[in-house]
Amino acid sequence: MLTSNKNIMASKISTKQLTYWLGKFGDDYIERNSDLAMFRRREQFFKKLLQKYPEIKSVLEVGSNIGGNLMVFNKIDPKLKIVAVEPNKKAAKIARENLSSAKILEKSVFDMDFDDKFDLVFTCGVLIHIADNDLGKALTKIYNASRKYILTIEYYSNKRSAIPYRGLSDALFKRPYDKEYLNLYPKLKVMYKGSLDKSKGFDNCKFWVFKKR
Repeated sequence: MLTSNKNIMASKISTKQLTYWLGKFGDDYIERNSDLAMFRRREQFFKKLLQKYPEIKSVLEVGSNIGGNLMVFNKIDPKLKIVAVEPNKKAAKIARENLSSAKILEKSVFDMDFDDKFDLVFTCGVLIHIADNDLGKALTKIYNASRKYILTIEYYSNKRSAIPYRGLSDALFKRPYDKEYLNLYPKLKVMYKGSLDKSKGFDNCKFWVFKKR
């Protein structure tokens, strides 16, 4: 569990996990997760989200892969301002081709420098690939980028556990992401939470919508 903003900002960012996603390991992930039909099944969830919070006019996805989620958001509301950061060069290129109206930045969460800029900032299967020592920095970057809402869709465990993944022992982590955020930012309010599964276009995971106040 994280302890304090001070300790987070003082810690050194490890690039080991990030390097996994910049080369062949990341390219292979694209091949396994390029089914746009799967992303289209997520429309019901994202549509309900935007209906619950109609004040959302701008969206930042952290780790967009090929832009499947962004395409769903754009279909639901073409007027949304959509921006994403994606560290894998190939994935960022495909995302731009899939949704030319979005701004896709080839960078990682650690390179972000946004300040209260987006109504909604979200991750979907991204925090699970960030090491413990780096997680606090990532959450801080996300928190700072959000003007109002943060959506987190990740694998869940009530305590931290590393899961073997594609031959690696340090590339996937399950955690209580609600507690990780609230430990850092106690004033965040959980507005909406639940579980998602394959019928909705997701792996079995949990989601939380936090509101800044």
